[in-house]
Amino acid sequence: MKKIFLALLLISSSLFAELDWAPSYEQGLAKAKKEHKIVMLMFSSKTCKMCNYMKKTVYENDDVSEYVKTFFIPVEVDIVEHPDKYGYAVFGTPTYYFLTSDGKPIGRMMVGGASPEGFLQKLKDVKQGQ
Repeated sequence: MKKIFLALLLISSSLFAELDWAPSYEQGLAKAKKEHKIVMLMFSSKTCKMCNYMKKTVYENDDVSEYVKTFFIPVEVDIVEHPDKYGYAVFGTPTYYFLTSDGKPIGRMMVGGASPEGFLQKLKDVKQGQ
């Protein structure tokens, strides 16, 4: 019985940390507008080690994932699949833009990764500067 409880606890905690990524850039903007949230636009590629670190370590941090779920709509754009990058300047991966629901940038873009604490602070700064 303890093993079943622990397995359920592990499954539920991993579900809690998982972000609900918008299926596309356009759908992310529409969802942000509907929910009155900020778009967290991440440009990445499948071979980007820092992108994978952010997904596996930073986004799975409970504080980060809860903050993103509360105030942001996460959108990931693969630069190989979308070489036009929707007109955004991308100098490396990951590159982040934070946008109003109307698609207007909030603050400065961010290039590279961060620790969970550093990324959470960036999210709070963006939210405050909105």
